[in-house]
Amino acid sequence: MLRKKLLSLSLAAALILGCAACRKQEETSQTTKAPVTSTTTTEATTASSSEETTSSEETTSSEETTASTSETPETSETSASSETSSSEKKIPNARNNMPKDYGLGEQDEVSAELLKLDRVIGAERKGRPTDSGIKKYYVIFEMPLDWEHPEKGTFPLRTTFTYVSDKAANVFTCDGYNLSDYLIEMDNLYGDWYSIEANQFLCEHRFFGSSVPEGLSSATLDYWDCLTDENAAADFHHIIEQFKTFLTGKWVFTGGSKGGQLTHMQSHFYPDDADLYFSLVAPGGVSQDAPDFFDFIYNEIGNDKYGEATAKIHREEMLQFQVEAMKLKSKLAPRYYQLGLESGCRFTEFTTPEILYDMAVLDAATITWQYNQDFFEVKRILDSKGSATFEDDIFNYLVIMNEPSVWSNNDELFAYYVQAAKQNGEHEYDFSFLREALRKEGLENLLTVTEDMEKGLLFKMVFTPEQLEAFTFDSKVYNDMVEWSHTTESQVIMLYGGADVWYSVRLPDVDDNENIHRYVAKKDSHMASIMGLEQSERDEIKALMKKTLEA
Repeated sequence: MLRKKLLSLSLAAALILGCAACRKQEETSQTTKAPVTSTTTTEATTASSSEETTSSEETTSSEETTASTSETPETSETSASSETSSSEKKIPNARNNMPKDYGLGEQDEVSAELLKLDRVIGAERKGRPTDSGIKKYYVIFEMPLDWEHPEKGTFPLRTTFTYVSDKAANVFTCDGYNLSDYLIEMDNLYGDWYSIEANQFLCEHRFFGSSVPEGLSSATLDYWDCLTDENAAADFHHIIEQFKTFLTGKWVFTGGSKGGQLTHMQSHFYPDDADLYFSLVAPGGVSQDAPDFFDFIYNEIGNDKYGEATAKIHREEMLQFQVEAMKLKSKLAPRYYQLGLESGCRFTEFTTPEILYDMAVLDAATITWQYNQDFFEVKRILDSKGSATFEDDIFNYLVIMNEPSVWSNNDELFAYYVQAAKQNGEHEYDFSFLREALRKEGLENLLTVTEDMEKGLLFKMVFTPEQLEAFTFDSKVYNDMVEWSHTTESQVIMLYGGADVWYSVRLPDVDDNENIHRYVAKKDSHMASIMGLEQSERDEIKALMKKTLEA
């Protein structure tokens, strides 16, 4: 899943800074109009999945909702099947739910100007200005829960903005998840965006992190109908439109992984927002029927990177690791489940220790190929079979690949599941390759997940029965995006990693639209950057960017 080992910010960083080292902007235009700060994609690189999980982001948990019963009627007492009428519910107000991390910065003439922008309810300077005058600002917008029905209430949406000059190019980045507090607090994070001087923005996605309405909880259905791709695109559009009132340079909309998917969607919904849309390792908005995903993992992935013979060895080693992990299921499944409980996970009735463990073992292959591809470690563990550390080695590797919270109903990234279930899609889970490997050793009964359980397995694990019924998939956005790829007049650069599990479920390749510029770094994983391309391809990208942004 895209949400796992959340490195989307890092991906955006790899995209933005892949061809140049960070360097100081030696000269910055000292205009009097409001400077803007966005965390650069350099800042994104520093945000690992662990740094993206912050205490302020825990506002999505049902525990916090319960703690605020004096302010919010939608507490744990309100079940997903609640019959409370909408008229009896408190209308969420962004000003009552300002992020906890707001208020630590300084005010100056720039933040005063930012407060004049439409829907801005908070603006402050973060860190110290650089010698060349670059300043970073933290800005909070009051966004409607539903752009078509503003009467439903509002919520705060966080963004950062780094100002260079009014005339500089503007780079807007959204990775599709939460805005790390680490990035907000870091002093003077800015970098080189393909050697183009640029104002930079980094925006949190609605209903992630601290950008949530009062009363939002993974335990209910309340407000989740407002989490749509259309509303999210409208959020970004409003921010861009406001900054366009004084920033006159060209615009780039960019993101990696889920953010790459959003980049395509933004071009579809608001083609005039940016002059260039640059996506990295973007899935296609996979339908809930993506049969090639696991076939690619077990039969094809890595051929271009390692050569067919070596790639096959690595795939077989990974499969053997899974078999060995299943042999230890009776010992490790309760341990893995207990680790989740101790870390605050809330599992649905469906998610037994055995089902949770099956999923962790299956997905170890996905995450290994998606990111580190550390087959030396996999081989080391296999070679240690029979040693005193073997059981712990297997367990620790599974936890490193995926903590139990990945399948927790109260995970702070619950919003990802909702989006996947309703519009963005999620591949099905196919245990057939692991099941066959176990059958060859007479161990097929070790799998608790049966074939008839596989369809919609993820959603059965993380949703209540009421949510499972309510969050139904609509393929319209996916179908629209396929059509968009053939017809868009936006300049779009798509960069993929050929050794990335998500490469198999990208948007279908097109050869009938000269505005789509597609590149594949054949040996790169989900951390692909332009440095994995041939020099001639890197030169093409730079030339296209220069032509588009400096025209």
